[in-house]
Amino acid sequence: MSINSIGNTGSDLYAKNLKENLREKETSTAPAISALSQVTDKASLSGLAPRLQGILKALEQPEGNVMQAVSENVSSLQDVFVDALYLALDSEGINLSQKLTLRLDTASETEQLVVAGEHPDSEQINAALAGVPELSSAFKEIAAQSELLRDVGNIGKVIGSRGLAGYENASQQARDSAYQISMKGEMSHFYFGKP
Repeated sequence: MSINSIGNTGSDLYAKNLKENLREKETSTAPAISALSQVTDKASLSGLAPRLQGILKALEQPEGNVMQAVSENVSSLQDVFVDALYLALDSEGINLSQKLTLRLDTASETEQLVVAGEHPDSEQINAALAGVPELSSAFKEIAAQSELLRDVGNIGKVIGSRGLAGYENASQQARDSAYQISMKGEMSHFYFGKP
């Protein structure tokens, strides 16, 4: 059963119970409001938590571990990406002795990989990155799959402890972050940070 079908079932149940309760209580608004509160409590995210947690646990099972497969895929993509990035920068004679942070330029139409912040060789680095568009494509894919991992993790945490307000807060924080890679010398690190 998909999460969408759970939501639809919860919504259908919510509407049906609301209609039934309101029909029974048409003569007085107080009982109708009470019925609305009861149905809202049953259809809330916390009310669905046990079923949703079951689905999330199923995603983590060894025999069908979707999240583990995505995580391994991201790790593999990151390794190949870093190797290709170092080769592209090295072929242009770019020295990585100073910290370098890269992220997608979401303000541009093409969402190219660019230097984030200040770097003395930023123009040369941006030109090298533009010359190998596959780096931007690969980085977009790594970012998308990393966002999936982060978002599923956030849903699990929220359902277990923080409710809808926590989910909305986590969602806002996710929208306010950008996927980046920082490099210095032989070291590199992928992460979500402030743009």
